[in-house]
Amino acid sequence: MVDRRSSWSTRMADRIPDLPDELLIRILSLLPVEEIARAKLVSKAWKIVSEFSFVPPLTFQCPPHPHPRPKVIFPISFLFKSTDTNCHSSFIDLIDSSLKLHYQKNLSFSKLRLHLDLYRTKSHSFIDSWIDAALERKVGHLDLSFLHNSKFNYYPFLAKVFSARSITVLCLEDFNVEIHGNANIDLPALRKLRLRHIQINQQSLQKLISSCPSIRDLEISNCSSLQKLHFSGLANLQRFSVIWCFGLGRIEIDVPSLQYISHHHGPSPCVVVLNSGEFLRELILWNSYITEDLFQYLVSGIPNLERLEINRTRMQRIQILHHRLKRLDIT
Repeated sequence: MVDRRSSWSTRMADRIPDLPDELLIRILSLLPVEEIARAKLVSKAWKIVSEFSFVPPLTFQCPPHPHPRPKVIFPISFLFKSTDTNCHSSFIDLIDSSLKLHYQKNLSFSKLRLHLDLYRTKSHSFIDSWIDAALERKVGHLDLSFLHNSKFNYYPFLAKVFSARSITVLCLEDFNVEIHGNANIDLPALRKLRLRHIQINQQSLQKLISSCPSIRDLEISNCSSLQKLHFSGLANLQRFSVIWCFGLGRIEIDVPSLQYISHHHGPSPCVVVLNSGEFLRELILWNSYITEDLFQYLVSGIPNLERLEINRTRMQRIQILHHRLKRLDIT
């Protein structure tokens, strides 16, 4: 006697390869990446990776990192949370085959978000080839984060990223970045730069920023090796954020085009010098060492300020007289 349910399942499975690519991509986008990886292990006949790789924006994220991250959502996201070693290996294969297909078929993609756990990634040679493939395909948005087990195990940053003329958004996390005097930095299209948990000295950072003439949004977060920041020029810079860089002792800003400044500092003193604030609209300060004199100096030099937020202040008395201020938060 024939099992009708088994016969029906077999017929349906045989018809899956006949489905349009668009429908396959839609179905697969609803599955967690560990299920996709396991499917590849069970049956090589499934060309899931090949079909999935035609979608331009690619996101590969291994485990969630211990520190909070803003949620970034692209149309297709590979989110991997399993601790199974075989499944992790399959996940690496998934990334590798996906990016190789783009390279072989000369496909381009606008965004690549690659967040990996180096604890479980045995071969780092893959990573170089993935980044190379992205750069050769003229990627515009590049987001790289490699979690490591100590400050001595940072992934060696590829200097060629800093000469990728197509990049408009660059997000780097958990890297050791060294820029020598003769380094070739050419990022004419870069609009947004985000550096988090980066080991970099002041000279290297200054050289990097000065080589980004179109930059509009700059965020520096948890970069404890920095002791002093001084930015000038940067005619297009509109947003500037410095968050929890505990080693910083002084920040000097001379950028007339700035419209937004956010400074979150730790328990040690940090002097903030704002030489030009004509177009500044929003100022956010988390700094317990802000004095009344420094506060008055900052506010008086910002004629068009509309939002002022001060947290963790030790000031006993605050006097503000500002005709354009619309929002004031003091905690």
